[in-house]
Amino acid sequence: MQLLLKDTPLLDIQDNGTCKIRDFDRLPFGLRKEKLTFVEFMEWAANRTLSIGRSYAKEILNTLRLPQSNWYAVCKACRGLSLEDSYWIREEGDGKTWDEVNLFHNPFALFITEISLSGRNVQYQAEQMDRLTIHTPELTTLGASAKGWIREEDGLYLHKIGKYEIPADKILTALGISHISYRVSKEEEISSYLTEERQQWIEGVGEVIVNARLFTSEDTALVTFEEFKIFCETYGLNAYEEARKIDPEAYLNMQIADYILNNNDRHEQNWGFFMENETGKLTGFCPMFDHDHAFTDYENVISQTTEQPVLLYEAAVDAQKELGMDLRGLNEMEQPEYLSEGQWEQVLERARRVGA
Repeated sequence: MQLLLKDTPLLDIQDNGTCKIRDFDRLPFGLRKEKLTFVEFMEWAANRTLSIGRSYAKEILNTLRLPQSNWYAVCKACRGLSLEDSYWIREEGDGKTWDEVNLFHNPFALFITEISLSGRNVQYQAEQMDRLTIHTPELTTLGASAKGWIREEDGLYLHKIGKYEIPADKILTALGISHISYRVSKEEEISSYLTEERQQWIEGVGEVIVNARLFTSEDTALVTFEEFKIFCETYGLNAYEEARKIDPEAYLNMQIADYILNNNDRHEQNWGFFMENETGKLTGFCPMFDHDHAFTDYENVISQTTEQPVLLYEAAVDAQKELGMDLRGLNEMEQPEYLSEGQWEQVLERARRVGA
């Protein structure tokens, strides 16, 4: 078995579990260890898969007859292919090339996408169950919300349930903070993968389907802070200090943004860096993403992006002292759609507290 970056073998895994590194500098950050073990490789592979807590994860796994507890097996079943990077796993006897298997250009198994978005059982043919034909990004797309990748004429788009992405987009734009932009999915897009009954249910609970274009590529990968932290811990580095060194302004922007949005979901897989595949080097922070759990009513939310367990407010105030971000753009914009008057007032109040 091999771990490859496109068509370049980076790691050989022998039958006895011995790991032979071929290209250390382009390994995934979580595997850049001088004495890599098979157990560590298995943990990395398992970490690439969807969480059982994700909406419709069980439906996806059950339909594909994949285990709900052996995440390494799930990863191998889809060759570890992801839209976050260009790594993949090739077992002995698999003669496929990157051009034949990659998710960036090849068709998906759309019946899996439909399950991922709606949870609805879909009929399939027996040959679709061959593990070498499980060609989908849904098994390696992280996050908890119902979501699915749709290929459109101008690229790949992630559709998800998450109305708060829209006001977060507007607010971050007003603040001049780099982020992934979302739009509300069109009716013709929604009807292609959701039944009318499901659409009515989503509307009934006050939610909407939104989408954003893929922000990685075959040449540029996402390295989550979770994986970066594993690398730093291996070499005795402080991951938070190292992250800040990469781009101090982007790191501080994140502290201010998360407080103003009152985002309680900036976990270690929800922020990170871009990596250049050709060299294996980090090139900077990726734009901020995933804000469907923002605008919570909770007060005193603990920051998950600082070394010490401080409040979002405290982290934002410290960041503002260094940055002096211009927050006046919020006072010049209208109340964003999908926010209540009370939520918008809370946004403005948090901005006033940070700028005071």
